[in-house]
Amino acid sequence: MDARRSPRTKTSLQVMLASKAGGVEQASIVRDLSETGFYATSLATAKVNDGYRVSIKRPGHHESQELSAKVIRVDNPGCGFAFDQLTPHESQFLTDLIHPKWDGKDLLEGVIMHGILEDTDSFAACMRLTSLLDSNYKHGNRAI
Repeated sequence: MDARRSPRTKTSLQVMLASKAGGVEQASIVRDLSETGFYATSLATAKVNDGYRVSIKRPGHHESQELSAKVIRVDNPGCGFAFDQLTPHESQFLTDLIHPKWDGKDLLEGVIMHGILEDTDSFAACMRLTSLLDSNYKHGNRAI
């Protein structure tokens, strides 16, 4: 049974991580995300309780949101993080990222919004997502 306070959503979102201790900023891939934390790969030097600044950009947006998090678990190939105290604005940002609202009008927009929440690392996976979105909206089933 999962003991997490918030359910994790699988994703493949690229973020920038910078150690609060003055480390160099580095790109990482978030593999799962929730409103309380995330799991990121490729952080070989991180230790439990290290603080990080996490810069997240929503797909299709130019501005990024910087959040504060600390390492709570280290394993191979990455680290589990818990967000530090979030402001209401930061919490809303995460909610909107995890649960995107799409009006169903522009299929490409839907693919971009939902693509980070799916394993879309191949062309076939992107096409399956496109088909799923198109089918659900044509049949009036807007819950994805």
